[in-house]
Amino acid sequence: MRTTLVLALVLSVAAPLAAQTRFDPHRNQAIGGMAGLASGTGISYQEIFPSAWGYRGALALWKAGDTFFLNTGASGLRILTDDGRQRVYLVGSLAYWRHTEETSEPIFDDDDNVTGERIFDDVDDSWSIGLGAGIELPVGTRTAVSLEALFTYWTQSGNVLPLPQIGLQYQF
Repeated sequence: MRTTLVLALVLSVAAPLAAQTRFDPHRNQAIGGMAGLASGTGISYQEIFPSAWGYRGALALWKAGDTFFLNTGASGLRILTDDGRQRVYLVGSLAYWRHTEETSEPIFDDDDNVTGERIFDDVDDSWSIGLGAGIELPVGTRTAVSLEALFTYWTQSGNVLPLPQIGLQYQF
């Protein structure tokens, strides 16, 4: 019931604010970097539509030696205000995190001679989902920083955490 009430309040505020939103075709797309538990951390791409809705995706992956890391995230954006320089928006995000580390163990025969090795993958993965608000502030002609505050549920801890997120983007 409480969630429904909060959602109704957010939507009732978001609908009238849509009239204050301008669509700027010269800054409706952005590429950059994002860091956050709910949105994902890595290289990001963002697009805002004339309807004041948008999305953002983030991806990071690397393999170094026996270690592999993957993080991918997706966010839905609802622009509340856009004065041509800064944006205020609601954001809902979902991210997946995976860390794998390979370890090996020697295999011995009956005479204690090494005959091979067994490879084990130590896998640690988790999901996170968040809901909150953000602001996009200009730091240059086509560069902006995004500051977000989300209530984030993380499967690793099983808790809802109030966490910040930050991004730096080049808009085009």
